[in-house]
Amino acid sequence: MLLAPFLLGIPTFTEAAPQPPEGMVWIPPGKFIMGLEGPSNKTPHRVYLDGFFIDKFEVVQKDYKRLRGANPSKFSGENHPVDQANWYEAKGYCAKLGKRLPTEAEWEKAARGGTHSLYFWGEDMNPKYAWFDDNSEDRTHPVGTRQPNAYGVYDTSGNVWEWVADWYEKKYYERSPAKNPQGPATGEEKGLRGGSWYSGARHVTTATRYWSDPYVRNSNFGFRCAKDAPRK
Repeated sequence: MLLAPFLLGIPTFTEAAPQPPEGMVWIPPGKFIMGLEGPSNKTPHRVYLDGFFIDKFEVVQKDYKRLRGANPSKFSGENHPVDQANWYEAKGYCAKLGKRLPTEAEWEKAARGGTHSLYFWGEDMNPKYAWFDDNSEDRTHPVGTRQPNAYGVYDTSGNVWEWVADWYEKKYYERSPAKNPQGPATGEEKGLRGGSWYSGARHVTTATRYWSDPYVRNSNFGFRCAKDAPRK
């Protein structure tokens, strides 16, 4: 079931949005419900986020190689998402562009596109929106070849899991700040969101959380960057 914007705390008035940098979209400020009923690691809770920019697409191999001088990916393709980059490399790539990894809350708000359903498109799996184990043929695919959400963000379900900035803690949602949560101060594993080409339908939902040692390289793992809004 899709909830009305006022029930989610999304402003119903129109604000002038800042011009996004090339390849990014604007995610407006406001409240949303993060998480979903189910296992304890995604307890629903209301969160307010300042506005921010996020990449339309997962970072692709041609751009990663141009900036970093190498391509660590298992699955070759200029417009395929870079895979096998660890968290520190993902963070470094974004920093070189004056960007950063999104927080887990930012990632989920951007992925939801204003919805609170199981997937951003509704309650039932639909392969036209995601590359996952039923249609991926056991590999990544070029970004932007599935349908986007209402914000114009692509591939937030499937293709590759995406690193986020936060340390992972299973019960963090039960104590996280109501405004601009940044994740735990310390930890051993970093969060990943969105599922991948290898994931089943239940692991590419908008609320699904995953985690890994930040040094791990995996052909399931990629990322996209975020950027702060300009100061007024």
